[in-house]
Amino acid sequence: MPNEFITYWDAKVETRHPIRLYSRYIDKVHILFRFTHEEARDLIQRYLTEHPDPNNENMVGYNNKKCWPRDAIMRLMKHDVNLGRSVFWDMKNQLPRSITTLEWENSFVSVYSKDNPNLLFSMCGFEVWILPKIRMSQEAFSNTKDGVWNLQNKQTKERTAVTSPKG
Repeated sequence: MPNEFITYWDAKVETRHPIRLYSRYIDKVHILFRFTHEEARDLIQRYLTEHPDPNNENMVGYNNKKCWPRDAIMRLMKHDVNLGRSVFWDMKNQLPRSITTLEWENSFVSVYSKDNPNLLFSMCGFEVWILPKIRMSQEAFSNTKDGVWNLQNKQTKERTAVTSPKG
């Protein structure tokens, strides 16, 4: 019997690969990864072995969404920037150059971590900002404004995050 749409046989199968979600819309690809601390460290070490960065120059030229307020954009912390660049480098090396290429200048890599509480991306002409409930104060979470959507867990109906699109 096949699995239902967007379901897995069990949790072990669901979590064995770091890609948790992906979509392709015309010529844009969105991929959501989840790395353990060890996976992130190994990926960064492989990247820095190939591209050493003794002067922390990786932060220069890192694409960031400037349309959001300063507290909502990605903070360019060394670990997060290196993780973003290493994920991009890894994906670029996995794609056959005869089929397609990824260019850093046309890409955006958002890192959600202890230092970066927001997830930012652009889709279908909208800039989207997602802030999980655990990163907000309780009063800010309950006083959501117009243009802010609540995201909820389908099974428990618990509000888990808020999102705000900009057109």
